[in-house]
Parts: sequence; structure tokens; C-alpha cells
Amino acid sequence: MIFDLLKDLNTDCNFTDKINESIYTQNTQNTQNTQNTQNKFSKNTIIYKTFKDCIIKEFDLLYSTLPNNEKSIYMKKLIIELCSEIDENPQKYEDYNFNNRHIKKSIIQYSLQNKDDFISSIYYLNDYYKKHFVIVYENKLYKTCIKNYPVIYLTYKNHNISISESTDNNVYEDIHKLYSLISLKDDIHKPLISIYKMSLNPIGSYKIDELKQMANEYNISLKTGTKNKVKKDLYEEINLYKLNH
Repeated sequence: MIFDLLKDLNTDCNFTDKINESIYTQNTQNTQNTQNTQNKFSKNTIIYKTFKDCIIKEFDLLYSTLPNNEKSIYMKKLIIELCSEIDENPQKYEDYNFNNRHIKKSIIQYSLQNKDDFISSIYYLNDYYKKHFVIVYENKLYKTCIKNYPVIYLTYKNHNISISESTDNNVYEDIHKLYSLISLKDDIHKPLISIYKMSLNPIGSYKIDELKQMANEYNISLKTGTKNKVKKDLYEEINLYKLNH
């Protein structure tokens, strides 16, 4: 499947005028400096056509160092390697704690290789690069991860994607509202929390007092403002805590 679909890869990206470098500054003589500067964005903006292109090309350590005429071939090989690792390396799938009933290996592999954007590839790349890629569209934010990774904002505008340093907005919308608005396809069809395996048994296994006791153990507040949290909220917050610790 990997080689059959490789021809559909969309590895092209459009750069703003006279920009030839990645938005990261890389110092090949000093590894520590390289790591420190990779998270600093320049004022120049690079424009991409797909989310996965944007993420991979910005966060792969070698891509920005290559001559332009080698980047396309490198990307094709890199996608093949990513897909192979999903099957061969437990650290690149099993260790991410994915719920394999909802986000199967084959779904991720297909989405990485396809020319179109599918949400499963973003879900996967969050864990692969240990980042939370938040989508920004028309001043609204859309989470793509429930793990406590550093946030990177991907701005979608006029069918183009770019990385933003920050945003003044802090209002999050349901990711499922986004699919009818932009060229991003939902190939999972499940709530965001469902893509991971959760530590707790089904919610029906617990009484509210049991969940309150666990919440106290993990320093999770029992209230939202002045109101007591309902059983469902406590259950989800405890699951999220255990996923991230």
C-alpha cells in the first residue's frame, strides 16, 4: 500500500517571495544551540498547502538543511519511513497509547501518503513530534490533541497553512465543526478523547463518590466555578490526568 499510494504525495509548498530558509535557524556547529533555536520563529512566513506538509517540513531536523533540489525526494523517502515505523517500531505507535479500534495503523499510513489532508495524520504527528498542533481559522481555535504537549498554532487562510507564534484568542471550538469549513477531512469520526486508550473502566463502573475520591487524590477540583462537577466531567478529567502522567 505504501508504494502504491506514494505517487499521490503532495510535497509541494509555496514560499513567500525570496524566502529560501526554514523558519528555524540552525547552527550545525553547536547541537545545544540548534535545539534552542528550533522553537524560535522568524518574522518571515512560509506557506504550505497541507497541514502534514507544514508540520513535517518544519519539524524534521534535516529537511531545512537540504538543497532545494533534494527536498522533494527526501520527503518521499521520509513518508515511507514514517509509515514503516508505524508497523515496525512500537515506540512509533503502541507507546503513543492510541485506541487501535478508532485510529488504526492503516488509517494513519493512508492519510500520511495521500495528497489530501486527513485529521488522523495530524493526530499522529502530534505524538510523533511531541507537539499539540492547534488549528487557527477565522480567529477560532481547534484542538487536535488532549495531551499536554507544547502548543504550535497552524493558521489556515485562503487554502494555505502557516505557523503562527501565538494568538490573542483563547476560545476553543469543537474540531468537528471545522471539517465543513476547510479542506480537512475527518477519517476518524470519533470525539478527540476517543483516539487514546483510557485508564479508567467504563463510567458505569464508578459511583460519583469514588470519582470524587480519585479527583482529590490527583488534586482535581470538584467544582467548576461555584457548581459541583457532574460525574461525566470528573470521569473525563481523571482519565485525562492519568493519560498525561
